[in-house]
Amino acid sequence: MAKYSIEQFSQITGIPKINLRTWENRYEFLMPKRTDTNIRVYNDELLVKGINTQFLLANNFKISQVSKMTEEEMISQVDFLGEAKDIHVKGGYYINKFLESAVNFDEYSFHETFDKGYVDMGIIAFYDLVLIPLLQKVGLLWLVSKISPSQEHFLSELIKQKLSALTDAIGVSKKSKKTTWLLFLPEREFHEIGLLFAKFLLVQNGYNVIYLGDNLPLECLAEVSDKQKVENLLFFSISNVSLSNIKNHVERCKEYFPKSKIHVVTKGTKLMEFSSEHKDVEFVHNLDEFVTCIK
Repeated sequence: MAKYSIEQFSQITGIPKINLRTWENRYEFLMPKRTDTNIRVYNDELLVKGINTQFLLANNFKISQVSKMTEEEMISQVDFLGEAKDIHVKGGYYINKFLESAVNFDEYSFHETFDKGYVDMGIIAFYDLVLIPLLQKVGLLWLVSKISPSQEHFLSELIKQKLSALTDAIGVSKKSKKTTWLLFLPEREFHEIGLLFAKFLLVQNGYNVIYLGDNLPLECLAEVSDKQKVENLLFFSISNVSLSNIKNHVERCKEYFPKSKIHVVTKGTKLMEFSSEHKDVEFVHNLDEFVTCIK
């Protein structure tokens, strides 16, 4: 069972350390074990309880109420909020359920949460309000060693499997009259979930998709250009290394596909001048922009 310091526990749950100390003394709530040197040590069970506590507090419960709840009562209240009409409340609920599944490496719970969530919220809202914030939270926590790499990989690999399965379920039609998109991540870009979601949306909208995956040497594009007509290229430029080479990536793409439109999903904001010089290059900064460009 994993062990967490009060600093780690606070980072993952979002509960300030001063609150944890106060609740421990006032309500004997979220009581950690202590080392021989009196250092607080929290376990996975308390972590899940803390995650649920913060969710209830964010939805108008008081700590005086929550601290008196049994585990069954807390879970019941959390699940009740998960049925709320407010889509942002739903989003918070599903994020917490995914975190709980990662803490416990509970694949059944993950699948149950995913299958219910995307039907409940719709796939675009589910991706935008649940999967992206979830991965940002887990990725950030992982980078500062608050959550283990194994938990992050547990979530990301299962999400990739789900998106691939949803795409496969749509099927590929040989009679599609829409244009072809080429999707890839350049070298040193490894986070494939966004690209897989883009593939899902494109296939769902009837486009042909050539999917080359992550960490692709750009010279590999030459083989595709020799054999396929590609109207649109899409790649992500998120990592610092990739952002520093973004103009070179675009120019290499234009070398292999001079007549194609290039779409770059990026967090970079200093690209307006470059974009205005290249009318066939479009920078996409959020999901709504991408959905608009494929409709």
